[in-house]
Amino acid sequence: MASFTLAELIDQAATKVGALGAGQTLSAEDFATFKDFALSLFDQLEQDEILSLADLDDIPAALAPFLATLLANLAAPDFGAPFDMSVKEQNEAVLRRLVRGTVTFEPQTPDYF
Repeated sequence: MASFTLAELIDQAATKVGALGAGQTLSAEDFATFKDFALSLFDQLEQDEILSLADLDDIPAALAPFLATLLANLAAPDFGAPFDMSVKEQNEAVLRRLVRGTVTFEPQTPDYF
């Protein structure tokens, strides 16, 4: 199964927002900015019970384009583009669909009457 690292995901998001051109690398400051936004995004997705990533250097390839789009959308105002709520909602819906039915490894608790 193919996977992406956090750095690769950040490069995808930076390209989507226009902060990174072909053959370029992000400055340390821009990389740190994207990393902060990525960590905030992953926390928000976990709080909303959409997705929980155990290893940020082993992100499933099926999720990467949607996470990169969410990250680009979140970072957009810092790079001269507006935040778009519809982009957020659409990509979160796709992520929900992709992880639906996967094993969560959460302990099961019975309900006693």
